[in-house]
Amino acid sequence: MREQAELLSSVRDDISEFKASGGMSPRMQLLRERAAIHGNIAHIDDVINQAQTTRAVLGSQRALFGDVQGKVKVLSDKFPVIRGLLGSIIRRRSRDTLILSAVIAGCTLFLIIYWLSK
Repeated sequence: MREQAELLSSVRDDISEFKASGGMSPRMQLLRERAAIHGNIAHIDDVINQAQTTRAVLGSQRALFGDVQGKVKVLSDKFPVIRGLLGSIIRRRSRDTLILSAVIAGCTLFLIIYWLSK
């Protein structure tokens, strides 16, 4: 939203400058357009660099979680008690997910009924 507001204010400023100057020479307009394009390209490069950095970090986190999952699997294979504990954790998480989704569905249903009754 902030970027949109900055863009809109920039466009408004450009329009007011154009009206105040009474028009520019074609050469000045081209130079101004070139500067705007160069600024946009620099911004796009920054966004692409951020996306590449985020992708690299997410890839390393994926590898780390894969290693942890492998170690937990090895431990659960060695110790049946840990396997039972992990199974109960997974069952509880599944049950909690079902309860939460039922509550959300109920709230959504009541919201729709309330909205339609108005």
